[in-house]
Amino acid sequence: MSHIHLPDGIIPVSWWLTGYVVTFIVMAVLLKKFDTDSMRKKVPLTGVVAATMLIAMSIPLGIIPLHFSLAVLCGILLGPGLGFITVFVVNFILALFGHGGITVVGLNTLVMGSEVLVGFYIFNFLKERINLPRATFTTTVAAVLVSLSLMVGIVGVTAGLSETLPHHDCDHTKHVEVGHSHGHECFSEKVSDMHFIAFTGWTAILVILATGLVLEATVVTFAVSYLAKARPDLIFDHKEEGVG
Repeated sequence: MSHIHLPDGIIPVSWWLTGYVVTFIVMAVLLKKFDTDSMRKKVPLTGVVAATMLIAMSIPLGIIPLHFSLAVLCGILLGPGLGFITVFVVNFILALFGHGGITVVGLNTLVMGSEVLVGFYIFNFLKERINLPRATFTTTVAAVLVSLSLMVGIVGVTAGLSETLPHHDCDHTKHVEVGHSHGHECFSEKVSDMHFIAFTGWTAILVILATGLVLEATVVTFAVSYLAKARPDLIFDHKEEGVG
């Protein structure tokens, strides 16, 4: 769900450059702490997870203007290190196909990477204390809310609140040329124009986000529950690659 879809030229250079710098620093730190043998064993799984994320993020849900990200599942299966790097690769490939600009890959990696990190640590804390489905569902909701808040904060500050609305139709060129006044008008217009089933405005936005959140958490819960039976080693015998 949490993914910046803005094309190149919308977010200021200072912000997207900072996003890349921080992303590369994080990956460099994680790579230094990798257990080479363990990483080598997880290469096939990493490829499968990356491909699954690419498919999930490329297909809109249809019933709501959002798509799955499966970043929490990525963190649970691969750990924070490989999970973060996988998110970078996935975002870079998606950008090559126009699913967000090349310049926002760094920021997108930080947004989705936060979901990977939060998901990994909360899940490993909860799975020993409550049953697996509840642990997975709670973890996904918490992690997505964190990444969604980070995304809204970054985009809201750099490009305007109107850009954070689900699949909005604001004119990016006009937004850049006219500045903040147009941004506020576009935001108000887009909020009032939002419709979902019988809901409008802010209610529609909240219902869309809540629906997407529940659907993502449900899918991740089913996936983890299935893997816990078919391949319990992927869920219960996880070593924290990339964190020392």
